[in-house]
Amino acid sequence: MTIKDIANLAQVSVSTVSKILNHKDDDISEETRKKVLKIVKEYQYMPYSKVREIATVCCYTFALILPENLSYKQELIVSIEQNAISNGYNLMIYFTKTKSDELKYIQILSGKNIDAILLYPIAEEKESVEMLEKQKMVYLLLKKAQNLPQTMQVYADYEKAAYLATKHLIQYGHRRIGLLLNENRHSSDCKEGYMQALFEADILFEIGNVFTGQDEIEAGRIGAHQLINRNLSAVVCQDEVIACGTYAVCERHATRVPKDMSIVCIHTMGFYKTLYPKLDVVALNWEQVGKQAIEMVLEKIEAKKKIVHNIVGIEPSLIEGESVSNPLEKVHGYYKKIIVVGSMNVDNIINVEKLPTDGETLLSNNLAVLPGGKGLNQATAAGKLGGLVYAIGSLGNDTDGKKLYHCLIQNGVKTEGVYFSTTLSTGKAYINVAKGGESTIVVYQGANGELDSYHIRKQKKLFQQAQYCLLSLEIPKKTAIYTIKMCHETDVIVFVKPATIDSLEPEILQYIDYFIPNEKELHKIVQGDYTVEQKAEWLMEKGVKNVIVTLGNKGCYFKNKQYSIFFEAAPFEPQDTTGAADAFISALAVGMSEGKDIISAIVFASYAAGISIVRLGAEPSMPDRTTIDLYKTEIIEKIAFMKKQVKLS
Repeated sequence: MTIKDIANLAQVSVSTVSKILNHKDDDISEETRKKVLKIVKEYQYMPYSKVREIATVCCYTFALILPENLSYKQELIVSIEQNAISNGYNLMIYFTKTKSDELKYIQILSGKNIDAILLYPIAEEKESVEMLEKQKMVYLLLKKAQNLPQTMQVYADYEKAAYLATKHLIQYGHRRIGLLLNENRHSSDCKEGYMQALFEADILFEIGNVFTGQDEIEAGRIGAHQLINRNLSAVVCQDEVIACGTYAVCERHATRVPKDMSIVCIHTMGFYKTLYPKLDVVALNWEQVGKQAIEMVLEKIEAKKKIVHNIVGIEPSLIEGESVSNPLEKVHGYYKKIIVVGSMNVDNIINVEKLPTDGETLLSNNLAVLPGGKGLNQATAAGKLGGLVYAIGSLGNDTDGKKLYHCLIQNGVKTEGVYFSTTLSTGKAYINVAKGGESTIVVYQGANGELDSYHIRKQKKLFQQAQYCLLSLEIPKKTAIYTIKMCHETDVIVFVKPATIDSLEPEILQYIDYFIPNEKELHKIVQGDYTVEQKAEWLMEKGVKNVIVTLGNKGCYFKNKQYSIFFEAAPFEPQDTTGAADAFISALAVGMSEGKDIISAIVFASYAAGISIVRLGAEPSMPDRTTIDLYKTEIIEKIAFMKKQVKLS
């Protein structure tokens, strides 16, 4: 900074500045004097004679200039400071908000005995570099500047980080991969790395799979929402704020991480450890950036060498978590979509010594209020077992409805087909559970009664994309019949549970793939003094393709054109049988969606039902995959035994 520079900034003559600095300014206005002195103070001007006095003295000080809003600046500052101090140097730090701030600080430091400046340019770096060159100062850029190949540069390589993140997803089998960016100095590098990885894997780049938000919040919320709607299987997030927003949007969409959406984040401050499942991260290694920068500057100023490799991009590194999995294959099988159509209730469960008879009053010491309804039970049960499940049902726009909706989402159920009634409250069920596990149920339909053919028709696209539909007949009969016909029209295999219904028109039976009544329901639907086998045969004569009659602690009976088999119940002591049938049907569908044959699927479903009866309530009793896998050896042995029996017969 010279007198001439001050004169230019103040838009006055050099002689005017000289007079003010030498206190010979009687003929100069107070306004001009204040303006000049303000610039002198702001730029910390030092007379040339003073500069010469200290020019030959090394003060062992580095200056760091970087943007105030730089992500992860704390890590960079700590690394540079620690490495500077360990080598006997102090560090002065200047934060910039604008390009003019950056130029001003360079001007200020040119008049001080600073050994080197480490600069993270806030924008285009050419002007700042020209000023540093003019002042003949030792400097290093902490950002990649391809147009300045002669400058010393050490930087975190965002391009390689995005490349590594995208390649990580590709190695897991993903091909529909999105990119969420925050419009800043690194977004273009991230996009380049992402595109390079796609190119190498022969994956077509689609501009619609990249969303750039004005800020991190917009990128995480709006961007993630758009990418989920594009049916992508994975996404690369530029930073952890975007990743957190993506996790939140996935939860609202009942999109499970990583089963439905795999996520990789480019560097974090450590918050990724608090996310569940734990986030996969590509670390930018800022601590190495600081270390390498100090080493390069010291080599320049102390060894006074010409730096041979003056541009160094620090290699990023992958930290694997739990947020990435194969997009096509789940832990236990292949994705085949399951639709569940049925009632959604709040269950009021009353435990009694025995079931009440006519006119009898009983006292209970235990009341539980839990999520329930066959539609909700089956949807959450299939979700817990790892199925790709879509629920269709009706809830009241009340507190109970919101709780049930949240229950579906928490269990990985997609809720596009759930309707909120504006006139009726959420359905309720009043369940008496006897000491031996038997139960009676009284249901208030509430909003379930509004689930009509119009709402089913609106979800036709879901049916066109699905493999299976689980239908319980606690909903209006006309709606159930319409749903069965919709399944037939769209080639969806339908499982029908005939709860609360005494009869079905013979002409509708021909459209049912799996009819799954319990023994009491079977005797209501098929009248007469006939055996279970004979009644199952009658249903098949009317067109039902497969009949499975659940027989409580006696197991179940399966009948189709190929088989006529009794299956034993899984060996569990009953505490509450309320949700056993729902657990059975859901596990049957999930097993078949994973490619299991019918005998294996029924055994698998029997164990799911068995686990459910040792727990209180319906929805809370539904086993997850981890629990049922505890019995994997028993299930395999039972399947082998049943198949051997079939061959012998």
